[in-house]
Amino acid sequence: MTFRTSNEIYPYHIGHPLTLKESSDEQIEAVCSNILQETEAEKKKGSIICKNCRNEITTVEYSIAVSGQHAYIFTNPLGITFHIGCFSRAWGCFIHGIPTYEATWFAGFTWCIAVCANCFTHLGWYYQSGRESFYGFIMANLAKDNKIH
Repeated sequence: MTFRTSNEIYPYHIGHPLTLKESSDEQIEAVCSNILQETEAEKKKGSIICKNCRNEITTVEYSIAVSGQHAYIFTNPLGITFHIGCFSRAWGCFIHGIPTYEATWFAGFTWCIAVCANCFTHLGWYYQSGRESFYGFIMANLAKDNKIH
C-alpha cells in the first residue's frame, strides 16, 4: 500500500479522488470506516500457507469440524503420528493417487495424498465419501500468514 503525502484521499470504492478541501467530515469518516472494515475482513481470512514455500493453500475461514472436531492426532500403520486440521476447501494443493479405504482415519471415507501445488511438499490427505469431502492437513507443514494481500 502506498501512502500519499499530499492532502488527497483516494476512495477507490467511490471511483474518483476526493481532496480534503472538498470532502466533508462524514465522507472522510465513511472512507476510513470502509477501509478499516475491509482490512478486518482480510485479517479474519488469515491465509494458511505451505511452511516450505509460502504458497497459499487455504484460509482460516474454511476450517471445519468433522465428526465434531477440527483437529485430530492420528498414528499411521508405520507408527508416524500426525496432528491434522480439517478444511472444506483448498486451492493451493494437488491431489495425488487412487482413492483408498486402506487404513483410513475417517470411517467410510477414502483418501488420497494432498501435496503443495508449488513445491510438492506432503501437506496431508483429501477425504471423500459420496458427496462429502474435506482435506486433513498436517498442521506441522502449514503456517498462518496474516499479511494483507
